[in-house]
Amino acid sequence: MSNQNPQGHAFTSFSPNFRIEVNNPQVGFNGPGIYDLYGFNDDGDVSLAGMTQGGIYRLYNDKTIEIIGGQNSERGGVDICITGMKGSILITAQENGEILIKGAKVTVESKGEMTFKSGGNMKLDCGNRFDIFAKEAYCEAPHSYGPDCIATEDNANSMLNQVYSGLNAEGIARAAATAAGGPGAGMAVSVASKAIKALG
Repeated sequence: MSNQNPQGHAFTSFSPNFRIEVNNPQVGFNGPGIYDLYGFNDDGDVSLAGMTQGGIYRLYNDKTIEIIGGQNSERGGVDICITGMKGSILITAQENGEILIKGAKVTVESKGEMTFKSGGNMKLDCGNRFDIFAKEAYCEAPHSYGPDCIATEDNANSMLNQVYSGLNAEGIARAAATAAGGPGAGMAVSVASKAIKALG
């Protein structure tokens, strides 16, 4: 069934659950619609795909959206390509959703700065070697634990650490200096001294 008015607004229903609509005068976030493919299932879940006067192509679906490509492609080719010509690409998982990127090899590359930010814990887990290449590297951690814990540059160059440099207790001395609050701390000297005596 088709319907059209003098303003050019028209729609064609192919079934009770699917229709094509053009020149919808209802103004949305990005202007009135040019065309829409509109469908819904028996539970009322809606699927909408179309274009607005503002130039946005929109794709809405109340349930899952599935994109699969490359079933008959050659191995090693590109199956799915998403490109932003001049702007950003934004991927957001609302509520408690998770984002998983998985592949035989994953590369993340940036021409400028790259930032990783976590509101909670961050974990790096690799089955083999972990390499960092940089002209400069800084680590600011108020607390660090373990026999090879991170010591600041000031602590590493302190008189306490220079005295114990090369000894079996060097790692213990640096850890003690860091835990005690920095170079020259009396508690650090005491802790390191007891550790060295214990080694004897």
